[in-house]
Amino acid sequence: MKQLAAALVLSLAATSARAEAPAATAFRRLDGEKMGADEARTRVAALVSALSEAGLSNTAAVALSVLAGDEHQSESVRASAREELIARATQDQGVAQALLARQDAQGPKLPSGLALRLARGHLERSLQLAPLAEGVAFQSIQQPSVSATAGDGQMPAKVAAPSSADQQKAAAEQVDRARFLASSVPAGDPLEADAHEVAGLAALAAGDSEGAQREFVAIASIPPGSPAGAPEAREALEARRDRALLQLARIAYAGGDDKRADQLYGRVSRGAPEWLDALFEASWAHFRRGEDERALGNLLTLHAPFFQGRFFPESFILKALVLYENCRYGDARTALAQFEQRYRPLHDGLAEVQSRLQTPQTAYDFLAGGPVELTQMVPASARNEVARLTHEPDLQSSVAAAAQLGQEVDALDRPGFQLLALRLGPAARQLRIELLETSGRKLISRLSGERSDLRELLGQSLRLSYEISGREKELAASNEPAAMAPPRRERPTVEEDEVLWPFEGEYWRDELGTYRYHLGQRCKGGKKVTPVQTAAKPPPEPKAAAQIP
Repeated sequence: MKQLAAALVLSLAATSARAEAPAATAFRRLDGEKMGADEARTRVAALVSALSEAGLSNTAAVALSVLAGDEHQSESVRASAREELIARATQDQGVAQALLARQDAQGPKLPSGLALRLARGHLERSLQLAPLAEGVAFQSIQQPSVSATAGDGQMPAKVAAPSSADQQKAAAEQVDRARFLASSVPAGDPLEADAHEVAGLAALAAGDSEGAQREFVAIASIPPGSPAGAPEAREALEARRDRALLQLARIAYAGGDDKRADQLYGRVSRGAPEWLDALFEASWAHFRRGEDERALGNLLTLHAPFFQGRFFPESFILKALVLYENCRYGDARTALAQFEQRYRPLHDGLAEVQSRLQTPQTAYDFLAGGPVELTQMVPASARNEVARLTHEPDLQSSVAAAAQLGQEVDALDRPGFQLLALRLGPAARQLRIELLETSGRKLISRLSGERSDLRELLGQSLRLSYEISGREKELAASNEPAAMAPPRRERPTVEEDEVLWPFEGEYWRDELGTYRYHLGQRCKGGKKVTPVQTAAKPPPEPKAAAQIP
C-alpha cells in the first residue's frame, strides 16, 4: 500500500512538472540558485528565450529587473540579469529602459547612448515634478522681466511654479541623476558632444548658468567639418553645434548682453531647424537695443508663407509692441487682432481638452483611443496641435508598452505560469501603472505648457491694447495733433555692397532673414519702452567663450 501511495505521489509530481511552462521552469532554475558567472549567463539567456517564445517579451525585461534587484539572489545571477537588462534597454526604449531608469544611477557603467537617453528622461521628469509657471502678464509695460535661469527669450519670462518641498526635492534629484549620467560619458567617446549637450541642459535646469555655458562652449568650439568620417556624423555634430549656439545666445540674452546674444543668434546656420527660433529670439535682442527696424524685419521673415506651420504666437505681441513704441497705433492694433484671430481659438480648444484630462489615467485613455478620441474630444481649432503632441515618439512608445504589458500580465493567468504570476506579476502590474502615469503626465504637461504660454500672451495682448487706448486718449486730449499723423519716412541707407530692394508682398527664399522694416523718423511724442535688465551688468563669460571659432 505504501509503495502504491509513493508511486501516486511521483506520478502527480511528474504531471505537475510536465504542466509547468518552459518559461516558469527556466525561472525556477535561476531563482535563489547558486552558480558561477558563465552558468548564470547561460540560464538567464534561456529564461529570456523561453519568455519570448511564450509571447512575454516585456515580462522578460520585468524578470531581469526582479532578479537584478533581489538581494537574495546570488551575485552572479544579479550581475548577469542586469547585464542582459542593459543590453535590452539599449535596443528597447520602452519597458526595459523604464525598468533601468528606476535603478540606482550609481550602479555599473551604462553604454553611452543608453546613459544619455536615461538622462534626458530624468530631465523631463524633473519638469513634470516642478514645472515652469506663467509670469505676471505685463505688470508694467515699462518693465518687462527676463529670467536669468530659463533664458528662453520670452518676455515676460516664466518663473518657477510653486510646488511642495517634496516635489522640489524630487525634481532636484532627477536633475542630479541626469547630470551624473551625462558625466559618465568619457572624453573622446563618439557621443561626447551629446553628453555636453545633456549636461548643459541639466545645468540650466539646476540654475547653474556658468556650468551650462561651459558645456555649450565645449560643443560650439568643435571646429566645423569635424570629425572626419561619415557625413551623418558630421551633420549630427553640426546640428548639436547649432543648438549649443542657440543656448549660449539665450544665456547671454538672459544676462543682459544683447550684443553678444545677437552675434550668437546670427551664427546659427540657415539650414538648421533652430534657425527660425534664433531669428525670432534675436528680434527681442534688437528690440532691447532699440533696433526696431531689424526686429520687425525678422518678424516679416517669420510670417512668410513658407513657415506657417511653425509656432511663434509671441511674434505678433512683439510686432505690436514695437509698432506701439513708434506711435503706429493702428498697425499695432492690427497685429494684436491677427494674434487674437489666430491663437484665441487654439487656446480655448486646448483649455477644453485640458479640462477633460484631469488625471494621468484619463490622459492615457485619450492617447490609447487614437484618432477616434481625437475627433470626439478635441475641438477643430486645436485638433492639429493636439494631434502633433500625441504623436510624439516617446508618448507613442509609452502607450504601446503599457498596452502590451497589460496583455502579458493577463496572459500570466494561464495554467503552467503560476510561478511567474506569483514572482513577476506584482512587478509587472506596478510597471504598467508607472508607464500609464508617465505617458499621461507627459501629455498633460505638454498641453498645459502650450496652453499657459498662450494664456500669458493673451494677457499681454490685452494689457498692450489698454496701453494703446490710453496713449490715444492722451494724444486726443493734447495740443499735439501732429503726433497722430504718420511719421515722415526717410529713404533708408544701405552699405556699398548692399542693394535696396523694396518688399512688395512677394517672398523669395534667398532674402529670408535679411528684411529691414523701414519705420522712418519716429513720431512726435513717442513713448519709448526701456526693458529693465536683470542685473547691473552681464555675468562674466567663461574664458573658453572667446575661443569659439
